[in-house]
Amino acid sequence: VSEEGIHWDLIRLALSSIANQAIIPVQDILGLDTDARMNFPSTVEGNWQWRYRPNALSEELANRLKILTHTYGRAPVSSDY
Repeated sequence: VSEEGIHWDLIRLALSSIANQAIIPVQDILGLDTDARMNFPSTVEGNWQWRYRPNALSEELANRLKILTHTYGRAPVSSDY
């Protein structure tokens, strides 16, 4: 496990895969714990209540994600990004 944490190791692994698409839960990008789960299997209540809060994605996290998406060829080829 890297100093960044296992969630960033798994994000890096997903982005570096040969899959056409890599889907990364925003909870992982933000480094949130199990309190931010979207779904609790075999339960009827309490699912799908977590919400993304405005400004939760810091500039530092956005830049880290930007670097990784460019590194692994998952960002559009454009100077706008």
